[in-house]
Amino acid sequence: MLGVDDRLITPATMKWVKVGLVAGLASIPTTILLYYVLGIAVDAASEGSNLLSDWFFVLAGLVLLKAALAWIFRTGQFRASGEAKINVRDRIYQQVVRLGPGILGKRRTGEIANTATEGVEYLDYYFSVYFVQIWVAIAIPLFLCAAIFWIDWVLGLWMLAGVPLTPLFVGSSARGFRRISKRNEEVKNRNSAQYLDSIQGMTTLKMFNQAERRGKEMEDGNEAQRRTTMKLLLVAQSQFVFLELGFALFSTAVAMGVALYRWSGGFMTPGECVAVVLLSLEFSRTLLLVGEFFFAGALGREVAAKVIEFLNDKAPILSSGTRKSDRAAGKPVTIELRNVTFVYPGAEVPAVRDFSMTLVPNETVALIGRSGSGKTTITNLLLRTIEAQSGDILIDGVSARELSLEWLREQISLVPQDPFLFYGTIADNLRMAKANATDEELVAACRAAELYDFIRSTPDGLNTKVGDQGLALSGGQAQRLAIARALLKGAPIVILDEPTSQIDVETETLLNRALERLTRDKTVLLIAHRLSTIEQADRIVVMEGGGLAEAGTKAELLASGGIYAGMIRTKRAMESRTSAVAPQLA
Repeated sequence: MLGVDDRLITPATMKWVKVGLVAGLASIPTTILLYYVLGIAVDAASEGSNLLSDWFFVLAGLVLLKAALAWIFRTGQFRASGEAKINVRDRIYQQVVRLGPGILGKRRTGEIANTATEGVEYLDYYFSVYFVQIWVAIAIPLFLCAAIFWIDWVLGLWMLAGVPLTPLFVGSSARGFRRISKRNEEVKNRNSAQYLDSIQGMTTLKMFNQAERRGKEMEDGNEAQRRTTMKLLLVAQSQFVFLELGFALFSTAVAMGVALYRWSGGFMTPGECVAVVLLSLEFSRTLLLVGEFFFAGALGREVAAKVIEFLNDKAPILSSGTRKSDRAAGKPVTIELRNVTFVYPGAEVPAVRDFSMTLVPNETVALIGRSGSGKTTITNLLLRTIEAQSGDILIDGVSARELSLEWLREQISLVPQDPFLFYGTIADNLRMAKANATDEELVAACRAAELYDFIRSTPDGLNTKVGDQGLALSGGQAQRLAIARALLKGAPIVILDEPTSQIDVETETLLNRALERLTRDKTVLLIAHRLSTIEQADRIVVMEGGGLAEAGTKAELLASGGIYAGMIRTKRAMESRTSAVAPQLA
């Protein structure tokens, strides 16, 4: 409809658009009939009769009908916009879920949030004004000119001559306005993203004494937004002056002048003059509607374009089955990556290239490699937030493409290097893993994760607030909460992304005990950087340039003298230098 993507429109939106449209169109002949009856009453009064009392109930009925249609018109507009906003926000969220962290991480969170909140509010104006009023604005001059032609054809020609001036003027300024509105939307999105980044990174800004510089950048961004907003207002006000104060008054003055001239020549009655002047006032309504829907359309189109651009991003999951494995619940799983290749959209070099690896039950496999070697991509491939362009991933011999996504993700517990905690309580975050978990189950998970002593020491216990993104907790507490969440889930596959990389030795001891409980009788993939962590693995897989460089036990890799052996030699050399320097410092 009107060139708008069907994904932005629901059946409920269309229903209310039609309701508003019918009411808006019906109000035009109602208005014409009301003014014409008033003209008849004026003519009767000029002849000494009093038809007003005879037509009172007709006039009252027409006034009430006009008011009712106006109410239905507005209700239809805003109900349509309400349905559209809910639909668009749902669409954006569904697309966020579809894209997943593997692709979504390439976009700025603040821009997406701004489009879904403030941007969608512009769509309110778009659907409540543009969709309905464009047709009403087209119909009004046609109905009015037809009615005035029926009263007096000369006056009808005069009024018809001025109708094309409005769209011509509006169209002449459309290109510049669209350019400004597009720029304004880009600036707003960037400022929103900067603001969110600054709040989330406040500690870093303070640490580097960059808060003032960042504030200046945001001030410049706000000034740029102010300038583009003022340009928009300038165009809007110039339209207002021309349309409402200029052309609208001019059309009424022309109607009045020509009507008086035709009346003086005996071609029109006094009542017809009154009716025509009143009808000419409705032309100003047309002009107002044209101006309104033009700006609503221009602003709304920019937001709609942003939404459509985001919705058009290709979701990385190309296939999803419905199959579930027949294995017994809790039984460890065999995972095989077979010649997997994945290239991120827009990239030329594969992040993972022809990679193969097997994970067997009750074994911990450490996946190591330099930054950018493809370790995180392997994690996302296993979680199926992205899908390989070639190769396959098998779960107990079944292709992951044949398995239900929901079922597959139920089989995996992830403990990331920086666990994300939602604003709320410890209990709220634990129940992300099991929504119906009892307090006793939460306590048991916290005991196993070495977190219960901390919980017991707080006044609110499980209801202790973790803060925004878990900032009220220490790094070790946040990691143990993530482990407790994974324990509560009880999945047979565990992926650990360097869970002990940012904590002290004492906390690492607690975490290692918790991780030992978590990984018992599981299939475990350990993404590791620290050699002390790697040494806990049964087998080591080394990645380089997205491919498999070497694999084997610790002893086998040391004997081969490859990449892992070089890492160990470097570590020992550093330790030797540290030992030699330590006595001198003492």
